[in-house]
Amino acid sequence: MEDHKTPELSDQLSKRIRLVRRDMGSMLFHFTRASTEKFLKISTGENSSMHTTGSASGVLNKILHESKLIGTSSWTYGFPSISFTEAPIQEFNSIFSLAEIAATEDERPRYEPYGIAVSKEWLFKQGGRPVIYGHPSELSEMKESQKYRFVPYDPTNGTDFTWEREWRINTESLQLDPEHTLVVLPTSEEAFELVYGFSNEVPDWDVEGSRGPAYIAGSYNEPKWLAVSLDLFGFKYY
Repeated sequence: MEDHKTPELSDQLSKRIRLVRRDMGSMLFHFTRASTEKFLKISTGENSSMHTTGSASGVLNKILHESKLIGTSSWTYGFPSISFTEAPIQEFNSIFSLAEIAATEDERPRYEPYGIAVSKEWLFKQGGRPVIYGHPSELSEMKESQKYRFVPYDPTNGTDFTWEREWRINTESLQLDPEHTLVVLPTSEEAFELVYGFSNEVPDWDVEGSRGPAYIAGSYNEPKWLAVSLDLFGFKYY
């Protein structure tokens, strides 16, 4: 492993800096947007499927049913990749709120308040990395294997996407682990419905005495996905 010099920074000070920095967080967010298709097909197992709407919430529904994100190469020079933002969730609320004052479709944000979140540590272990912002001419100087991370940056000509605080992972698809995934929804009602809707009914076993036979005393719902709603952070869905 190559030895890279970095400034001295104690672990304790590093933790405290992260606690007081409002523009930093430990989570990465992948938000959805409406599909160009009216209905989406969801694979529910071998030779079985169902359909959902092509809305942003429908896209999220498909992601959760299939437990994976699908990569695209539209903006990554032919390399299939999946994008995330490291902007703290309370800051991204401001982006979603722009939809309320948008006069035309062109003035609306590309993404809607439906998505998933994973930790930076988890995605880093899967191969995810922060993008590299640079002048368009610098792309040719990069290694081929790293070009998927490049995002043009030229503020003199109005090219500035640094506000996205983007991370990318170069892959055709990313399998999501429910233990390391948090679902993000605009309202607490939707969060409750999703958690309950994806839960499994589990028998609640009871035992008579210390050696008596076990029997089912009832059942309870065990959630597959956990969710958080943006209204907890002051966001009002349009």
